[in-house]
Parts: sequence; C-alpha cells; structure tokens
Amino acid sequence: MKVNETIIKSVRCVFVLIWFHGYLAVKRSPFSIANFVLTPLSILFFIYIFGGARAATYGLIGGVLSVTVSSSIIVETDAAFARIVLRIQDMFVASPVAPAEYAVGLALSELMNGIVGIALFLILLVRQAHTSAFGLSMVLASLFLVWACVTSLGFLISSFARDVRDLWVYSPIITILLSFVPPVYYPISVLPSFVRPLAFLSPTTYAAQVMRITSGLATGNAQVYLGALSLYTLVLVLLASKRVKWRTS
Repeated sequence: MKVNETIIKSVRCVFVLIWFHGYLAVKRSPFSIANFVLTPLSILFFIYIFGGARAATYGLIGGVLSVTVSSSIIVETDAAFARIVLRIQDMFVASPVAPAEYAVGLALSELMNGIVGIALFLILLVRQAHTSAFGLSMVLASLFLVWACVTSLGFLISSFARDVRDLWVYSPIITILLSFVPPVYYPISVLPSFVRPLAFLSPTTYAAQVMRITSGLATGNAQVYLGALSLYTLVLVLLASKRVKWRTS
C-alpha cells in the first residue's frame, strides 16, 4: 500500500511539472512548436526535390531524430535557468519532490515542444517505409533512448553553468553536432571508412542505423545498434546523476 502511494505521488509530481512547465508554456506560445519543425521540414523538402521519394526517407529519419534532439537538449538551458536565475530548484529541494521526479518531469515537459514534430515525421516515416509493427517498436525504442540520452547530456552540461551568459550557448551547438553532422540525414556509407568509427561517438548515429534498417535502407542487425545505444544512454544517465547536484548549498 505504501509503495503504491509512493508511485502515485511520483507520477502526480511528474504530471504537475509537465502541465505547468510544458503544456501551459506551449499553450501560451503555440508557435514555439514551429521552431522545432521548420528546419527539418525545409531539409526534407530539398532532399525530396533533388533525391526523390527514396531519398526522402533519409530526410524523414533525420527529421524525427533532429526534432527529438532539439526538444530534449533544451533541458540544459531551462534546468540551469531554473537553478541560477529563478531559483525554482531551491523550492523543489525544500519540498517532498525527489530529484528523479523533478528531472523526469522537467525532461518530459521540454519534450512537449517537439511532440507535434516527432509525431508528424514518425507518421510520414511509417507510411513512406511501410514499417512493420516490430520495426515501429524498434523505432520508438530508439527514439526513447535518444530522448533519455540527450536529456541526460543536457542535465550534465547544465551542471557546469555558473552564469546567465552560459545558458544559451550550448544547446544550438549540441543540436548541430548531434543532428546534422553525424550520418542522420544521410547514409553512413558516404563517409570515408576511416571516419565512420568517429560517427558512432554520436548517439543519434545508432538510432539512425536502427531506423534505416527497419525502413529497408540499410542491412544489419538493428538489435545490436539498439543495444549499443542502450549502453551509451546508461553511461550518460549515470554521469548526469553523479554530476548534477540537487542541493546547491
């Protein structure tokens, strides 16, 4: 009974954060959703114009991953802003809210900004590639891991911020490094063989490979890439949990 009450309390705390920090923020400024969709849609448009329908599948994979990354990494800015400027984290420290509840709630609330774009690209990808039910489950699992991985990276980076001027520096850079530089919008095979191992420094490369395999654009074992992404995510989650301080004093 006590365990059930604890679970219910945790879920309630998470949903309250999602409601106030995510849903209400999007409701006040619905055009913020466009910020996460316009660039991937523009890239998809030109890929389709110059490459055709098959190439557009690469654009859809890149689109759903880039929206996931951009709407996850901004937790770095908001977590640091809440801690340094608004001092909201101090309020949660003094409340019964646990650090994990705060982190999950804040991370999911940031995802509200990109949920429309993720759904749009995901639906188009499934229709374009005729993805099977098993393939769709692999795609969803890889997206979840990318969200968890990039969010953990965001919290980790936010722990180094000490000044207001640091808040808006890293998110755009990380978005480019994870969404556009690695083979996300293009096949890894176009890279020189000696560069390909470096591409796997980015977690999005593993997810893109999973999606390309399930979409019929590449061969290989999607489960292997998904397992590697799981280990990558676990490492970042552990690093973030060790580095991020709940109490600032």
